[in-house]
Amino acid sequence: MSLKNVLIATSLGLAGLATSASAQGAWSSPPPPSSAYPSRPVEQYPQPSPAKQQAMHRGLQGAFHIGVPIWLNVDRDVVRPGADLNIFGAYDMGYVAFGLGGGVMWTPINFDNIPESGLDRRPLTRLYLAPELRVQIPNATPIMPYVGATFDANWWRVAATDVICGAFYCRRVAKFLFSPGTTIKFGLAFRVLQGTYLDLGVKYSLTGPGQFFTNREQWVTPYFGMLFR
Repeated sequence: MSLKNVLIATSLGLAGLATSASAQGAWSSPPPPSSAYPSRPVEQYPQPSPAKQQAMHRGLQGAFHIGVPIWLNVDRDVVRPGADLNIFGAYDMGYVAFGLGGGVMWTPINFDNIPESGLDRRPLTRLYLAPELRVQIPNATPIMPYVGATFDANWWRVAATDVICGAFYCRRVAKFLFSPGTTIKFGLAFRVLQGTYLDLGVKYSLTGPGQFFTNREQWVTPYFGMLFR
């Protein structure tokens, strides 16, 4: 092959390569730029109001009350309205609370209005422990109604004493006698601060025959106090 033919063949080969490269460039394109998908914002749920949080409370509950016991079917000149001091603690489950109450109650007795009693005016004293089941209606309003029922272990005393002697001396001690009973209470707790309520209510109590009373006795006690939950 002559030099002229070699040059012609080489030129045709180079031209073919150039045509192929240009064709590939026309049909190919650079990859699209990567685009990050926008992240969806996390949906924010509104926080419950403080009132609703208080309505959903689970935990301890405590209260103290001052009441005025008024006995039923008695001589008002002899048995006078008295005073009842009560404390209460419970585990609060929202609509139900299980607790224990306890206290002391005094009722003035005018023995000088009883012929031949031989006594002057003295208080009838009651010491008691009372397991309680309470049903309440917590809600977002400032008012929480409730109903409670208790079994009362009562110890009563007017003037009874026992003489207890040791090795070298004797002394008189107050003697309390047992009579069981029960109480039903209805109350309204008015929220005045977060977790603090003004507690108003009334309770109906009775005590059955026992070591102190020989018959069933009844009384009603309006009360007020503070409740915390």
